[in-house]
Amino acid sequence: MTSFVSAIAAVVTSLVVAIPAGASGACKTTLRGELVQSPDLPLASPRKFLRLTLSEIVRGDGAYGGERRQEFQTFMIPNTMTTLPIPFTLNVDNPRDCPAELRLSAETSDKDDPMSFFTHGDFHLIGAKRVRLDEFEQIPVHSQLRRF
Repeated sequence: MTSFVSAIAAVVTSLVVAIPAGASGACKTTLRGELVQSPDLPLASPRKFLRLTLSEIVRGDGAYGGERRQEFQTFMIPNTMTTLPIPFTLNVDNPRDCPAELRLSAETSDKDDPMSFFTHGDFHLIGAKRVRLDEFEQIPVHSQLRRF
Protein backbone atom coordinates (compact mmCIF):
# COMPACT_ATOMS: atom_id res chain seq x y z
CA MET A 1 0.00 0.00 0.00
CA THR A 2 2.86 2.39 0.80
CA SER A 3 4.43 1.88 -2.62
CA PHE A 4 1.05 2.55 -4.29
CA VAL A 5 0.67 5.87 -2.41
CA SER A 6 4.28 6.76 -3.28
CA ALA A 7 3.62 6.03 -6.96
CA ILE A 8 0.52 8.26 -6.97
CA ALA A 9 2.44 11.04 -5.24
CA ALA A 10 5.20 10.79 -7.86
CA VAL A 11 2.68 11.03 -10.71
CA VAL A 12 0.91 14.03 -9.12
CA THR A 13 4.26 15.76 -8.52
CA SER A 14 5.35 15.22 -12.13
CA LEU A 15 2.04 16.63 -13.41
CA VAL A 16 2.36 19.73 -11.23
CA VAL A 17 5.93 20.30 -12.44
CA ALA A 18 4.87 19.82 -16.08
CA ILE A 19 2.22 22.57 -15.96
CA PRO A 20 3.83 25.90 -16.92
CA ALA A 21 3.20 28.97 -14.75
CA GLY A 22 1.41 30.74 -17.61
CA ALA A 23 -1.08 27.92 -18.08
CA SER A 24 -3.47 29.53 -15.62
CA GLY A 25 -4.51 31.95 -18.34
CA ALA A 26 -3.46 35.03 -16.40
CA CYS A 27 -0.35 37.16 -16.20
CA LYS A 28 0.41 38.28 -12.66
CA THR A 29 3.96 39.45 -12.09
CA THR A 30 6.02 42.50 -11.19
CA LEU A 31 8.23 44.44 -13.59
CA ARG A 32 10.95 46.54 -11.98
CA GLY A 33 13.26 49.03 -13.59
CA GLU A 34 14.12 52.67 -14.06
CA LEU A 35 13.82 55.39 -16.66
CA VAL A 36 17.30 56.63 -17.58
CA GLN A 37 18.64 59.43 -19.81
CA SER A 38 19.14 58.26 -23.38
CA PRO A 39 22.70 58.94 -24.53
CA ASP A 40 23.21 61.57 -27.26
CA LEU A 41 19.55 62.72 -27.26
CA PRO A 42 17.95 65.84 -25.73
CA LEU A 43 17.87 65.86 -21.94
CA ALA A 44 14.65 64.39 -20.59
CA SER A 45 12.48 66.56 -18.39
CA PRO A 46 10.20 64.46 -16.13
CA ARG A 47 6.71 65.77 -15.32
CA LYS A 48 4.00 65.09 -12.72
CA PHE A 49 2.61 61.88 -14.24
CA LEU A 50 4.17 58.86 -15.90
CA ARG A 51 2.32 56.79 -18.44
CA LEU A 52 3.98 53.42 -18.91
CA THR A 53 2.48 51.11 -21.53
CA LEU A 54 3.31 47.44 -21.94
CA SER A 55 2.60 46.22 -25.46
CA GLU A 56 2.76 42.67 -26.72
CA ILE A 57 4.92 42.24 -29.80
CA VAL A 58 3.02 40.05 -32.26
CA ARG A 59 4.95 38.55 -35.16
CA GLY A 60 3.22 38.56 -38.52
CA ASP A 61 3.19 35.69 -40.93
CA GLY A 62 2.64 35.29 -44.61
CA ALA A 63 3.56 37.82 -47.28
CA TYR A 64 3.63 40.82 -44.94
CA GLY A 65 5.77 39.16 -42.26
CA GLY A 66 6.59 42.15 -39.99
CA GLU A 67 5.47 42.65 -36.45
CA ARG A 68 2.88 44.75 -34.70
CA ARG A 69 2.27 45.85 -31.13
CA GLN A 70 -0.92 45.18 -29.21
CA GLU A 71 -1.48 47.06 -25.94
CA PHE A 72 -1.26 44.68 -22.98
CA GLN A 73 -1.53 46.98 -19.93
CA THR A 74 -1.12 50.71 -19.21
CA PHE A 75 -0.06 52.30 -15.94
CA MET A 76 -0.68 55.95 -14.92
CA ILE A 77 1.66 56.79 -12.05
CA PRO A 78 2.13 60.06 -10.12
CA ASN A 79 5.77 61.17 -10.32
CA THR A 80 7.64 63.15 -7.66
CA MET A 81 11.10 62.81 -9.21
CA THR A 82 12.50 65.86 -11.00
CA THR A 83 15.64 64.19 -12.33
CA LEU A 84 16.58 60.86 -13.85
CA PRO A 85 16.83 58.01 -13.11
CA ILE A 86 13.22 57.38 -12.08
CA PRO A 87 12.68 53.93 -10.53
CA PHE A 88 9.41 52.11 -11.19
CA THR A 89 7.61 48.98 -10.04
CA LEU A 90 4.70 47.80 -12.19
CA ASN A 91 2.30 45.18 -10.86
CA VAL A 92 1.22 43.43 -14.03
CA ASP A 93 -2.22 41.89 -13.65
CA ASN A 94 -3.85 40.81 -16.89
CA PRO A 95 -6.35 38.00 -17.56
CA ARG A 96 -4.35 36.94 -20.65
CA ASP A 97 -1.18 34.86 -20.58
CA CYS A 98 2.11 36.74 -20.21
CA PRO A 99 3.39 37.55 -23.71
CA ALA A 100 6.68 36.10 -24.90
CA GLU A 101 7.83 39.52 -26.19
CA LEU A 102 6.96 42.91 -24.70
CA ARG A 103 7.80 46.55 -25.32
CA LEU A 104 7.55 49.17 -22.57
CA SER A 105 6.97 52.75 -23.68
CA ALA A 106 7.19 55.73 -21.34
CA GLU A 107 5.80 59.26 -21.51
CA THR A 108 5.26 62.02 -18.96
CA SER A 109 2.71 64.79 -18.68
CA ASP A 110 1.67 67.50 -16.23
CA LYS A 111 -1.97 66.38 -16.54
CA ASP A 112 -3.41 63.26 -14.91
CA ASP A 113 -5.98 62.79 -17.69
CA PRO A 114 -4.91 59.79 -19.83
CA MET A 115 -6.31 61.54 -22.91
CA SER A 116 -4.01 64.52 -22.35
CA PHE A 117 -1.18 62.37 -23.64
CA PHE A 118 -2.95 62.32 -27.00
CA THR A 119 -4.67 65.69 -27.22
CA HIS A 120 -2.54 68.32 -25.51
CA GLY A 121 0.82 67.37 -26.97
CA ASP A 122 2.68 68.16 -23.76
CA PHE A 123 5.07 65.19 -23.71
CA HIS A 124 8.30 66.14 -21.99
CA LEU A 125 9.82 62.70 -21.84
CA ILE A 126 9.46 59.79 -24.19
CA GLY A 127 11.18 56.45 -24.69
CA ALA A 128 10.68 52.74 -25.28
CA LYS A 129 12.48 49.41 -25.17
CA ARG A 130 11.82 45.68 -25.52
CA VAL A 131 11.65 44.20 -22.02
CA ARG A 132 11.55 40.90 -20.18
CA LEU A 133 9.26 40.53 -17.20
CA ASP A 134 11.86 38.59 -15.22
CA GLU A 135 14.66 41.19 -15.47
CA PHE A 136 15.39 44.65 -14.04
CA GLU A 137 15.00 46.98 -17.03
CA GLN A 138 16.53 50.36 -17.86
CA ILE A 139 14.35 52.31 -20.28
CA PRO A 140 16.25 55.08 -22.14
CA VAL A 141 14.18 58.28 -22.44
CA HIS A 142 14.72 61.70 -24.01
CA SER A 143 12.94 65.02 -24.28
CA GLN A 144 10.36 65.55 -26.98
CA LEU A 145 7.78 68.29 -27.26
CA ARG A 146 4.87 67.58 -29.58
CA ARG A 147 2.31 70.08 -30.78
CA PHE A 148 -0.85 68.91 -32.52
